Amino acid sequence: MKFSDMDMLQDYEKDTRMAALAYSLIQTEVIDNNLRRLFKMASDEAAKSQQIFSNLIIERGDRP
Repeated sequence: MKFSDMDMLQDYEKDTRMAALAYSLIQTEVIDNNLRRLFKMASDEAAKSQQIFSNLIIERGDRP
């Protein structure tokens, strides 16, 4: 099976979207404030990456 560049972009975008959700969910379960901040930072960075790749996919004429 061959994957196109768009397939790879869409797969990465999906993975970063899921990472942002997972980090955000884990953050709600953590009691330690330092660890909570770390998960918030991870969630924010994953969301930034997702937005960048989502915009790139849209610019290339496809849907994320």
